[in-house]
Amino acid sequence: MQSGIIIVRQIHKVIRHYFPHLSEEMNCLEDNRKRRDYEVSELITACIAMFLFKETSRNALNNDRKEGYFKENYLRVFKLRLPHMDTVEDFLRIVKPEELEALKAALIGGLIEQKVLRSLRLLSKYYSVAIDGTGTNSYTENDDEGNRTHKTSKNGRVTYHYHIVEAKLVTDTGLSISLGSEWVTNEADRNYDKQDCEQRAFERLAEKLKGYFPRLPICILADGLYPNKTFMQICQSNGWTYIVVLKDDNLKTLQQDIADTENKHCRSIECYNTAAKGKTHIKQQYKWIDLPFCYSTHTLYWFSCKETITRYDKDKQLLKKQDTPCTFVWLTNIEVTQDNVRELSQTGRSRWKIENEGFNTQKNGGYALGHKYSRKSFSSYQNYYQCMQIAHLINQLAEHSSNITEMRDKYKITIQHLWKQLLNWFTYALAEPNEFDTGQRCQIRLQ
Repeated sequence: MQSGIIIVRQIHKVIRHYFPHLSEEMNCLEDNRKRRDYEVSELITACIAMFLFKETSRNALNNDRKEGYFKENYLRVFKLRLPHMDTVEDFLRIVKPEELEALKAALIGGLIEQKVLRSLRLLSKYYSVAIDGTGTNSYTENDDEGNRTHKTSKNGRVTYHYHIVEAKLVTDTGLSISLGSEWVTNEADRNYDKQDCEQRAFERLAEKLKGYFPRLPICILADGLYPNKTFMQICQSNGWTYIVVLKDDNLKTLQQDIADTENKHCRSIECYNTAAKGKTHIKQQYKWIDLPFCYSTHTLYWFSCKETITRYDKDKQLLKKQDTPCTFVWLTNIEVTQDNVRELSQTGRSRWKIENEGFNTQKNGGYALGHKYSRKSFSSYQNYYQCMQIAHLINQLAEHSSNITEMRDKYKITIQHLWKQLLNWFTYALAEPNEFDTGQRCQIRLQ
C-alpha cells in the first residue's frame, strides 16, 4: 500500500503545483440549480475523481464512497465533500459542455504559460498537435435530440454512434493531452462517411483551437484523410505548420510531379539504432526532395522514412526475424533539410500517440471511454467526456513525473497495480488530519 500513498501524494502535488486555483475556476461555472447542497467545485471534482481513480462507472465510485475510510480520505486530500454520483449527473445535465471544455483549455494554457512543455516542442518552436477521430459508443437507436451519427449495414441494419474528432498535444515522451474536441454532427439524410464527416468536424475544431490558443505555434499532425486544399488553407489562415501523411491515392497530380523530380533532387541519409538490449537492430533511411512543390497556393515539401527492423537471438548472433520494411511518406509546409529531416519524421510518426496513448488508453486503460455514462442526456455525456480529459491530463502529469517513473522502473510496478494500490489506500488507510494541508512549494520534473 506504500506505492498507493505515493501516487496519491503525486496527484495531489500535480493539482496543487500546476492548477492551484482549480476549485475557484470550477465555482465560476454557471450554476442554475434551485437547490444547492454542494458547491459546483464539489460536483465537478467528483466527476473528475471518478476518472482519476480509473473507476469505470458512476456506480463503482458510489460503492467506493461507502467503504472504509474512502469519504474521509477524499475530504482530506481534495478538501471537498464527495457527493453521490446521481447528484453529479443531475448537475452535468444543466452545465453547458463548452464551459467545461473552456476550463480544460484554460488549464492547458496555464501549463504552456508555465513552460512545462516547452522542452518538448518540434524544432524548439512548434507544439505538435495530432488530429484524429474515434467512435465512443454504439446504440440501436438515436437519442431524443438526434445527435448520433448512423451507419446502415449491407443487411439493412442501422446502428447509431457518438463520434468525436480530437486535437491532442502529443510528445515523444508519451503525453497525449486534449486541446479541443468536436463532436461529429448527425445528418439525418446521410449515412456516416468517415472522411467527409471528420473533415467538416476539423473545420469547426480548428476555429475552436484558434480561439483557445490564438498565439500558440502549432504543427498539425494528420493522417491520409487530410491532404487537401481545405485542410491546407485552414492551417495557412491560422498560421500553423503541418505534417500530413501522403497515401498513394492522394493528390495524384502532385504525386506525379514528385515522381518526376525525385531522381534528380532526392537526398537521403541512413541512421542505425538498437533496442531490446542490442537484440533489435533498426535501420532508418530518410529521403527528402530539396525543392518545394506548388499545390494551389501552397508550398509543400516531400519526405519519407523507410524503416527495417532485424531481430536477433539472445546471444545477438543468429538472425531471429527480419520484419518487412515499412515506408512512411509525408507532406509538410516546413522546409526539409538534412538537419531536421529526422526530427520531422519522428514527429510525423508521433501522430500515432493520439490513438495509442490517447484513445486506446482512455478506452482500455481504466477510463472506460466506451461506457455510457449518461444514456439520456447528450450534454451530460459531453461533460463526462471533458472531465475525463481533465483527469487524464492530471494522471499523465503524475505518471510522467520523475519520482513515479523511477519508482516504477526500480520495482517493476505497472500502472494498473499502482492504481489498485491507490484505491486500497483510500479505503483502508486513514490519512492524518493535516497530511495534505502543506503549503510548501514543490518542484515536479517530467520524464
